[in-house]
Amino acid sequence: MNGLGYGGGETLMRGFVITILSIGFMILIVMLAMSLRNAYLATERSLLEPLPLLYSAFLLDDLAYEFNALVGPGISFNQTNASTALSITDTLHSYNHSADILAYESFIEGEVAARTSSEISANFSNMTEGTMKVYINGDYEYVSDEGGSRVRFFRDGGSGASSYEINVTVYSVRENVTHMQFNESGTMNVTIRYTDLNGTGVEQGSVFPGQDNYFAVNYPNGTSIAVTAGIFGGNPGSLAISASGMWAEASFTAILPPLNATRKLGYEYDATIDYSQGPVSVSRRFGK
Repeated sequence: MNGLGYGGGETLMRGFVITILSIGFMILIVMLAMSLRNAYLATERSLLEPLPLLYSAFLLDDLAYEFNALVGPGISFNQTNASTALSITDTLHSYNHSADILAYESFIEGEVAARTSSEISANFSNMTEGTMKVYINGDYEYVSDEGGSRVRFFRDGGSGASSYEINVTVYSVRENVTHMQFNESGTMNVTIRYTDLNGTGVEQGSVFPGQDNYFAVNYPNGTSIAVTAGIFGGNPGSLAISASGMWAEASFTAILPPLNATRKLGYEYDATIDYSQGPVSVSRRFGK
């Protein structure tokens, strides 16, 4: 009886230990599974939470791109360690974009907001009074006045431009030219190509960026184009191009110092946009 009792107790103890180990092992598996699940959810949140902000950035960039295609100007950059080549293309004419700008503002606040289940408030009023102002890389300003018949490029304190290459095209017969006065000691290079029904003329040389360096071509009926490279509003190294009484295509490339590396190369209009969707809220100048 004692032998049988002892053997039965040993078996019972062994079974008890196995049961405890099995339960502990199952608990360990459950805890491991919960840990893996929590880690997965944390990773998923880390991936998904920034997405609404990314979506807003993509949306606002797309809207700015479409707006730029509507009213201009064309802007491109080519950055190196030593300099930045900024190219701008525009049309100089007396067309007023105010109606187009207001229509696009309503489109953004209405249809775009509804389709994206967001709230959007845009303020483009500064661009509906005959002046289109664009901030480039936060430092430079490009301003189109009087419905686009004159454009200016400058930076407070001076552009630092080492050269400008300017192209102007009109469809009229040239009458006379006022040539730019170059100076071989100048520190800013200027090249002007003007194309009309007479062909293409070229002005090229050096000027001082702190002086008023003027060039003009006169056409019939008092129409003309003009270029001023140098001082503008007290800011050396500026550029102004105008078309008086006529339509013209204008473009220029400015060689500038390397732009601020802490900022994204881009442009912003003198307009604001407020966007909100769920936890994401963005308020900024409208641009790309």
